[in-house]
Amino acid sequence: MMQHQRAGQGASVPISLTPNARRPDNGGRSGKAIQVRTNFFAINKLEVDTIWHYDVSFTPTIPAEKARRLWKLIEDFPELAKHKVVFDGRCNAYASQELTVERLTRKVELPEDGVSAPAPAPARASSSSAPARAASSSSAPASGAGARKKNEITVKINRVARIDLEELHRFLRRQGPVTPGCFTAIQALNVVMSHKLFSEMVNVGRSAYTPNNASDLGGGIEKWDGVFQSVRPGQNGLYANIDIASTAFIKGGNAASLMAEVQNVRNIADLRNLHRRQFVDLQRHFKGCSFTVNHRGGAHKRKYKVSQVSMMPADKVFFEQETNGGAKKKVSIPEYYTAAYKLKLQYPFLPCLGVKGRDGPLYFPAEICNIVPGRRYQKKLNEEQTAAMIRTTCIKPDQRAVKIKNLLPLLDFDRNRYLKGFQMEISKEMTTVPARVLAPPDVMYRGGVSVRPSYGSWQLNPSRKMVQGSTLSSWGVLIYEREDRLRRDAVQHFIRELNATLVENGMDVRQRAPPVMYAAAGSLEKNVESMIARIQEQFKAPPQLILVVMPSKCQTYSAIKTYCETVHRIGVMTQCALSRNVLRANKQYCGNIGLKINAKLGGMNNNLKGTAIPFLSQKPTMIIGADVTHPAPGETKPSIVAVVASMDEHAFRYSGRTKLQDSGVEVIDELKDLVRELLLAFHQRNKKCPERILFYRDGVSEGQYAEVMRTEVQAVKQACTQLDANYRPPVTFCVVKKRHHARLFPMHPNDADRSGNCVAGTVVDTVITHPTEFDFYLQSHGGLQGTSRPTLYHVLMDENRFTSDTLQELTYRLCHVYARCSKSVSIVPSVYYAHLLAYRARHYQGQDSSDTESVLSSAGGSSSYAPIFDTSNGIKNLMYFV
Repeated sequence: MMQHQRAGQGASVPISLTPNARRPDNGGRSGKAIQVRTNFFAINKLEVDTIWHYDVSFTPTIPAEKARRLWKLIEDFPELAKHKVVFDGRCNAYASQELTVERLTRKVELPEDGVSAPAPAPARASSSSAPARAASSSSAPASGAGARKKNEITVKINRVARIDLEELHRFLRRQGPVTPGCFTAIQALNVVMSHKLFSEMVNVGRSAYTPNNASDLGGGIEKWDGVFQSVRPGQNGLYANIDIASTAFIKGGNAASLMAEVQNVRNIADLRNLHRRQFVDLQRHFKGCSFTVNHRGGAHKRKYKVSQVSMMPADKVFFEQETNGGAKKKVSIPEYYTAAYKLKLQYPFLPCLGVKGRDGPLYFPAEICNIVPGRRYQKKLNEEQTAAMIRTTCIKPDQRAVKIKNLLPLLDFDRNRYLKGFQMEISKEMTTVPARVLAPPDVMYRGGVSVRPSYGSWQLNPSRKMVQGSTLSSWGVLIYEREDRLRRDAVQHFIRELNATLVENGMDVRQRAPPVMYAAAGSLEKNVESMIARIQEQFKAPPQLILVVMPSKCQTYSAIKTYCETVHRIGVMTQCALSRNVLRANKQYCGNIGLKINAKLGGMNNNLKGTAIPFLSQKPTMIIGADVTHPAPGETKPSIVAVVASMDEHAFRYSGRTKLQDSGVEVIDELKDLVRELLLAFHQRNKKCPERILFYRDGVSEGQYAEVMRTEVQAVKQACTQLDANYRPPVTFCVVKKRHHARLFPMHPNDADRSGNCVAGTVVDTVITHPTEFDFYLQSHGGLQGTSRPTLYHVLMDENRFTSDTLQELTYRLCHVYARCSKSVSIVPSVYYAHLLAYRARHYQGQDSSDTESVLSSAGGSSSYAPIFDTSNGIKNLMYFV
């Protein structure tokens, strides 16, 4: 692996400092120098020399919520109390002094909230094909009677290791290598800093949340606010990265009322005669939630956990109950509650909440169940919920900075006894760091016309025509909307506006009266083939494009893309448009669609001057972007790998490849084959292979860097040598990260754009960046609303010998060559395209809860469509995914 000598130093830094690419210099110098504030707070004092690491185990195993509650009892034990031992909620505890015992075993009773009663005895239900069961309390004692059942947990604490903080200090001073001990020490300090807050609030990852001031998002979901905190190594020491956080939680309250919210109806009575799809939706929403019951009086507050929701209403669930005479009779859930509790159910038509029992689920009617708040909602928010979330979280940078400062009393650094126990002191002031604003490149259009972006944006106008406008001569419009909702005259108006805009922007539209067809009921395949036949009959040529109009990006979108891109024998390019946008067609919308159409048909919207990116112009170069998307929690679908690569000297045209791999696996398996295919596509187009490669990889966490270096970096090299044993182009491998909490706040109005954010081109590569490795924060886009998030670029290997300036300027300038808009984008386009391609492949599986296979099958198509992933040859190397 290529190693660099730090510029301006006489001796090279020892190679053992890091396994990754070292910073090649003392930071970049290009651009206008400014100062910015960051949400990093310096850790001014850390005087403890040693941290003692202990393993904590619980028998039986308990979830993190219970483990934290139990720890509150444990930490008062004499062996632990004076040492201020902190706990991560799972299995790790840390002490600033060695405990008096190496091993400690105790039995602790963890009380439930209120009096705990024995579980109700199950009785077999007879109305379900599965062995369902209904909750019965025939064997339970009367309220308040009987002995309390002990919830006894055995706790074992064993000493694991001694963490020497001198290793960490040497690493921060750049006098020693980054070792596993450094990571362990930072992990321990994270627990020290968060222990107090996590013991008092609901925690998710490294954030802690509170229901105070929760905002309703609709559908039984609400937004909670919280605080994120993390210890980060910087070039001048350790920092506490502190930020506000927000996420969605499932609302608490009566389950019957919540079911109405989930189904978006005003009255519970409107939930009569639910369809199977609605039962499934309710199950997905409530599964995993905790609840209490309200029919036994206030003393019974035992928590249950929803394992399933019944697929039938309560009055359709029957079970066998033994009578006083020993005979058995069938009893429905409502009949049982009337007899046992003199409780007449108001909503017997609602499903029941199921709890795991010894012989099957135990069912409770929804109206007697109260959902306990505090469970995070992990599924994808719908459009309305997403919009509501954005409205409540989208705040300007100066407001965000104020909210972060207002978190400090909650964190209470001065009086935090755990911080004091580990001799840590954290500053209350945001760290000010030097930054630079890189100059934007000139964006080029046809005939040498150029435009200089302003705040990361520029306008399209008749004088700025596409560099290479494609020819559109055979196309049609397929409409998945009722004609009384989208009339033909409105469609024709849209077509005229679109034609005029395409021509104005530089495309050659030779056929301006495409056939228009409203989709018939039935097979999607027949509708598409009928549209193709009409295009061929009218224009005597295969279709270049089908413009598909639909009411929303729903199942039809997934099915259309799947059929046209993977099932059709040669492939059909499509462009989708929402009917509401067609109805109010304007030049800006048509212009944005035109950018996508031109790129899909092989045109080039814009580029940069040949001298703007010497790395591209000097030698044949390939820019690669890769991403892995994972299924939603609880789903068993595989993860999807998407890799794209530039095919021209302007890094405008890209080809892409996808593959499936095991669910949840981040490191790309068999990357070698994907890169090899893209190298062959590059050679086919350019008659030569690239002489150097720049690989941008998204989504890799720091803990996976070593595995990525071992597998993915080597896979790229192997792909090259497979083509020719002597073909070994230099490779630079750079990880791209957006999921972090670093924020940059301009200190002067002149350094801010109209949204109050740092201007596009702001880069930070000192103070809060890695002590030795080659990384930098780049805010490459203009702010629109809220607080912009800079992108962190971290170089793992650099055989192309970049300086800080050359890689930062190259990356920033690439962000101006994005096919879908006339703006600079927040991440390098190759990674953006990899995102789009991965999500396109997810549509082939069926988006969200919809299933493309079932959509096509019900429409008369083959049920074998969905698993097909090979893109049809006719569009395989085109940008069908933009």
